[in-house]
Amino acid sequence: MRPVLFQIGSFKVYSYAVMMFIAFVFGAFFVRYVLKKRGVEPSSVYLIFAVMAISSLIGGRLFYLIGHWDWRNVFDLNTMGMVFYGGLLVGLPVTYAVIKKMKLPTGAVLDAIGLGLPLGIAIARIGCFLNGCCYGKPSGLPWAVTFPGTWTPVHPTQLYEMILDLVIFAFLLWVRRYLTRDGDLFIMSIASYAVVRFFMEFFRAHTDPSAGLFFQLLSVAIFIVAVGLLLYRRRKARLAGLDT
Repeated sequence: MRPVLFQIGSFKVYSYAVMMFIAFVFGAFFVRYVLKKRGVEPSSVYLIFAVMAISSLIGGRLFYLIGHWDWRNVFDLNTMGMVFYGGLLVGLPVTYAVIKKMKLPTGAVLDAIGLGLPLGIAIARIGCFLNGCCYGKPSGLPWAVTFPGTWTPVHPTQLYEMILDLVIFAFLLWVRRYLTRDGDLFIMSIASYAVVRFFMEFFRAHTDPSAGLFFQLLSVAIFIVAVGLLLYRRRKARLAGLDT
């Protein structure tokens, strides 16, 4: 665990904030690369990602603060938590509106974001591990981790999810060749993460015992909505004679 990467005088550079920054920057360049290969003008990606980063951070932070009822450090984004689902619920509609406003091919842009999403989350989870947050329940497994200041080995759930996020990325690379409609890959990405998050909650520790169940139910709801949307889009395309 290394919450502070380095310090210059009294100024501290936090690993959590650094990894979040790297995740968004890497995501922007990755999405630009994917869109360029698809023949979509990528110059607007940086503006889209700036809006997405700000709205997602606000949503993720608010979700965390509401869940913990602790508003004393509202603007502390260096060491305090954020929740992915909060970022999704706020960031997605804002980002969608910006893409539409810029008159870009919405489905293609969302697909590129969806493909890069698990890579960005994987990078962010490294920040969680270095910060010592989002840790797991006590474990006697050989790879269990004892964080500084504690005596109980726990599941390194941050690393578990990082690995599973990379599995999602590999799955999306494979499945995208079978998805003929723009936008389906993004929906598949969200559905895949919901599955991962559902199972991760069996291993994650929470200060509130009911939090794990809440996130599992939320994951199930998101998965059902995502799969339902995929089926609806497929049926609509078939009725229009666009899908065989």
